[in-house]
Amino acid sequence: MVKGRPDCPHCQGQGLIFDPDPQKPVRVCGCTADVAPDAETLGLPARYREADFTRFWKWWNNAQASGARSMLERVPDLEEWLARPEEEVGPIPFRDDLARLLTALRKRPEHGIRPAGAEALSQWATTGKHKFRHGWELWWIHGPAQSGRSTLAAAALRAWTERTGRGGRFVSVRTLSQSIKDAYYDIRSFQNQAFQSVRDLIEPLQDPPLLVLDDWDRMDSDLRVAAALAQLLDHRYSEELPTILTAAGPPETLDRRENHPLARLEDGSLMERLRGAERVEMVPALKPWIDRAGADR
Repeated sequence: MVKGRPDCPHCQGQGLIFDPDPQKPVRVCGCTADVAPDAETLGLPARYREADFTRFWKWWNNAQASGARSMLERVPDLEEWLARPEEEVGPIPFRDDLARLLTALRKRPEHGIRPAGAEALSQWATTGKHKFRHGWELWWIHGPAQSGRSTLAAAALRAWTERTGRGGRFVSVRTLSQSIKDAYYDIRSFQNQAFQSVRDLIEPLQDPPLLVLDDWDRMDSDLRVAAALAQLLDHRYSEELPTILTAAGPPETLDRRENHPLARLEDGSLMERLRGAERVEMVPALKPWIDRAGADR
């Protein structure tokens, strides 16, 4: 449904301009370009329709309240660890990332409690500022069930569409997988009553300005499902369209899962792109560094 700006003098918020001459066609008002799609248009499930960064940060901080102080008390240890000679502590992978985090903590301590990488995702969604290490605007959000990864992805989708005024889609990979299977096995399942083909299912997802593929690691084991989803990502990569994936674990776990359909595709380029995604891990940003510094002592 087309929507316009409520204060638009041309369409009075309807998004459509009706000519006094009934023989002339209805025109879409130019103000619609300034209106971000609503939650229903984005395909957000009811659970995530109110998701935004403000609500997410508040929920996350409450969930982490019990351990926040003890983690912040370890900041001096991390600063001391970073300052020690490399020949003493060995190479520290992503040393610059730790230095940036410690700098940010001096201004706002909550940066250390928020999910690792979530600040960068928020900056990208709300301001468009982020340097992608591998070129393609691809995000991978991972964490266990109930960790908030889908809510965070929905918040990023909402913020990005509000900033850009462009559209987007939120898609459950588990549901999409079943729909693809039904396209192949309709005679058995009688679920594909609209007689949609795999092409009918995938094409609408190829070109949304931003696409969230939720529970990417829960795709069906059918190799044809994996091939269709891989083709979808290939298209978005070729067109340089931003994409957000959520999963329980990091991309490397797909390689290690026995008989995983993506591994069976033997598509090295796709797996390399997934491993190169910008990461958000649903643990406090300080925790991985505290664990690593502790292991090196």
